[in-house]
Amino acid sequence: MSESKAELRRTMRNARRGLSVYQQRLAAHSAINSLRTAPEFRTARRVGIYWPMDGELNLLGLARRFPDKRFYLPLLPREPRPHLRFCHWRGGALTFRNRFGIPEPVRGDSRSPLGLDLVLVPLVAFDPSGARLGMGAGFYDRTFAFKRHFPGAGPAMIGAAHQLQCVEHLPTDSWDIPLDAVVTDRRLYRCR
Repeated sequence: MSESKAELRRTMRNARRGLSVYQQRLAAHSAINSLRTAPEFRTARRVGIYWPMDGELNLLGLARRFPDKRFYLPLLPREPRPHLRFCHWRGGALTFRNRFGIPEPVRGDSRSPLGLDLVLVPLVAFDPSGARLGMGAGFYDRTFAFKRHFPGAGPAMIGAAHQLQCVEHLPTDSWDIPLDAVVTDRRLYRCR
């Protein structure tokens, strides 16, 4: 199974990298329009978001369009704490890059995932049931592992992807945390 996941990661990452700048902008605009009608987003005040890398769907425009909401970027954990924390981001440029080259805020209001209303989750592939394939480091799965025992606890989790990242069925492991929904450039999938 791990070899098939590795191959799927390569295929999907290449596919999303192959999108033109115009296609990326159009996809982001469509996904933001779909997301703004989702009840989880409309009622959320504290939203976890991610800095797009490697062709990921760019939802950073939400901060400009919804100034009444507070957006939080994930902070890479420092060992031995394997869980993400989320730091308030005001919508500006970031100069610090973590060990994977992803920009992070260096100061600001920091929250655990339980302090958020909604988390927008990056992914490499997904299926309509809410199964998610990430980059393989397991940060989101470890951070939200409490949802396996308390499914309604914590923030709603909405994956964000290009429609081309949807597969019919994704193999999962016992530690994988399913998504509540997935927003793409084509539609909003309800997963539960």
